[in-house]
Amino acid sequence: METTRTSDKDRLRRDWGKEAINRALKGEWERAAEVNQAILALYPDDVEAMNRLGKALMEQSEYEKARQVLSTVVEKAPYNTIARKNLARLEQMESAPANGRPANRAASTPRLFIAESGKSGTTVLQRPAGAGPVTNVAPGEPVSLEVKNNSILVYAREEEFIGRVESRLSGRLSRLIAGGNMYEAAVVGISDWGITIIIRETYRHPSLHNIASFPTNSRGDSRPNLRQDLLKYLEDSDLDDEEDGAVIDYVGVGESDSEWDE
Repeated sequence: METTRTSDKDRLRRDWGKEAINRALKGEWERAAEVNQAILALYPDDVEAMNRLGKALMEQSEYEKARQVLSTVVEKAPYNTIARKNLARLEQMESAPANGRPANRAASTPRLFIAESGKSGTTVLQRPAGAGPVTNVAPGEPVSLEVKNNSILVYAREEEFIGRVESRLSGRLSRLIAGGNMYEAAVVGISDWGITIIIRETYRHPSLHNIASFPTNSRGDSRPNLRQDLLKYLEDSDLDDEEDGAVIDYVGVGESDSEWDE
């Protein structure tokens, strides 16, 4: 009987965890907080649920409650980087003028995290040597792309430069943008390796109809659903580093189109 009760609790924990993440992705922060609180009623030491609750409270401007939750995470798991980064971000949010704080919003457009053949890719941004940490961006936040001298620079809100797309992908996308394509991007995750973004093609010029923005990588390794990267981050897991920490993944199947790469 005891084993059955434990199994039921574990199932609830898994189901509620998925619901909490989905609510956060939709920007339903009040419900996300409630679900994470329900998990903590069953498992008071669940660090992942505490991190999600802290984030949900921050998004509702309940800063003192968020601080208490995140501080508890740091006490229980001193090396938890997500809690520490959210505490640092909380400091900035609290010190910002009320009219300068970003409005609560969904964790970016959900469709941005759904892969389409040849139209989506993730990459770890390159940062200048000695650049300080970026603390005021979070997974799901939209970013803007600017083409400059065949490079793609990435900016967060308030025009803060957060990095550049690695050279090979920059060269390819710069040429496609010059040809008429359009793209949008958002932060997928933040780790010790850097800031990871997803870039998605939103418009393909008719003259480029047979050119995939993100052809399959050489290993043939494609991931069918990029939302898993975001969910992985929200569940307090580190992003995998791959090769030299530049391009993580191209999603979808496309022709090699090598002439579009630098």
